[in-house]
Amino acid sequence: MEYFPENEIKFIAEIRSGSEAAYRSVYLHFYERLCIYILNFTPNREIAEDVVQEVFLKLWNNRKGLKPGGSLGGYLYTLTYNEYINIYRKNVKQNRELELLRLQSLSELLQDNDDVFQEKLEQVKKIIDELPPRCREIFILNKQHGLRHKEIAAQLDISVKTVENQVGKAMAVLRKKIAAETAVLLFLLKSALKG
Repeated sequence: MEYFPENEIKFIAEIRSGSEAAYRSVYLHFYERLCIYILNFTPNREIAEDVVQEVFLKLWNNRKGLKPGGSLGGYLYTLTYNEYINIYRKNVKQNRELELLRLQSLSELLQDNDDVFQEKLEQVKKIIDELPPRCREIFILNKQHGLRHKEIAAQLDISVKTVENQVGKAMAVLRKKIAAETAVLLFLLKSALKG
């Protein structure tokens, strides 16, 4: 079954009723087009593919909400744009927070002596050791080995979303348990994990 825009109403009805064949046809028809569309906003192919994967996941999960007489192409392009904007805003916010932590960390690093530094390093190691096993494993692969979320997902045979959630949980635990003045250690995790 191959998707043709002139059969759009039929494909919408079939996807709404749970036809995986119709869904697969729409996926094959639109996947690369949507990736190219997102590449107009970012040069990062990996981000484009992540966005489009998320869009198709939403299409399937929300298939019953598709409008029978609507435009499937229009819906997918709108969904893709909105998904990219959400990711962009999230990344901008995270980058702003990381930059603030970095500046604070540089200031703290200049004030700390070696004994205090070692004490804080041990504190971070202990907190990491107390993380749930899977969360700790993902966090170490990301922070110590420098693997990207997609690489970790492939290595552990889990979704990118799961990796993002676990890294986020680990960072939240570290932020909560470590006093503000030890924020520098969040940027020295490679040293902490190698010891």
